[in-house]
Amino acid sequence: MTTDSPAFVSVYEIVCRIPRGKVLTYGLISHLIGKRLSAQGVGWALNALPGSAKVANGKKYHSQNVPWHRVVNSKGGMSTHKIIDIPPDMQKQLLEAEGVKFDNEDKMVLDDYLWHEGLV
Repeated sequence: MTTDSPAFVSVYEIVCRIPRGKVLTYGLISHLIGKRLSAQGVGWALNALPGSAKVANGKKYHSQNVPWHRVVNSKGGMSTHKIIDIPPDMQKQLLEAEGVKFDNEDKMVLDDYLWHEGLV
């Protein structure tokens, strides 16, 4: 699939609506798009976002306008440590800048930050 595929676009459109300081999980986004992608597939969609160098190619969705950092795992943690192109603490730093607090294990209290309005 590419960033233009209908399933990926559905992911991007949901993620773009998540407000600052709120998050959704990969699994919840999967549910919101009718399970057209698994939770892992949602992660792949976000990983497929072009970076700033490719924005000039006219891509509608890219890492500069889709707040990918607002998507976390079901335990309130980050899964970006598996992606070599992202500095290890980047997602955490972006979320902290939005007011999200983490415990000593780099997890948030998911109920405090989950975007419930996005689930209806």
